[in-house]
Amino acid sequence: MKKISLYLKATTRKLGIISIITLFAFYQTAFAQQGDIPVEVFAGHRAFAHQMYMTKYLDSTSRFGYFGYLRYETPYSDRNKSSFTGQSLFFYDIAKGVSLAGGGYVTNTGFMPQIAIAYSYNVGDLSLTAFGSFEPVHSPNSELFVLMSYSPRLNTQGTWRLFTQFIGSYNFNYDNRLRYNFANQYIRAGVSHKGWQFGLGTDLLQVSGTGSLPANYGLFLRRLL
Repeated sequence: MKKISLYLKATTRKLGIISIITLFAFYQTAFAQQGDIPVEVFAGHRAFAHQMYMTKYLDSTSRFGYFGYLRYETPYSDRNKSSFTGQSLFFYDIAKGVSLAGGGYVTNTGFMPQIAIAYSYNVGDLSLTAFGSFEPVHSPNSELFVLMSYSPRLNTQGTWRLFTQFIGSYNFNYDNRLRYNFANQYIRAGVSHKGWQFGLGTDLLQVSGTGSLPANYGLFLRRLL
């Protein structure tokens, strides 16, 4: 059992590295000319977290694109409880704002393939991306992922902006009856100036059956690459 455990940990590390390499390979090749990949560090009262994400098309006229999300969190009290998530989805636009996607995500426990349908909407200072995904392996799960931001001007030049963002991830299970496994919610509120964003944040995690909603309050700093 010990050998199996060590093997699984090693495999997970390799998959995590592959996910990171894949994301940055896309950034360095097809998407390097578009500098809008947010990279964030978050120092909370309970844990430290780092995350980044990107949604990119091959070019301005292409229907093919890529969505990538990376997040790492480590609690101050016990680093052995650190968590990692790396998600990669390749999508094709079938209609305005609607896409079909395939890919998967890797966590501390291993890799999981996904099939997804996504919706995106941008108007003025408001942007929304949401997708529902299905995990067809073992006991079937599904996930709803929502990323929403609102950033209006604070001055006439637009050099200073309000920055607000919500990221929510909700995982459900279809074993006998529909029930949720866990819910992650990341809330940010601050200001944006010349590619930098900073302010206050809250990370919330709710696990099925516990009834609790542990929170991590703190400060965030982001940079648009």
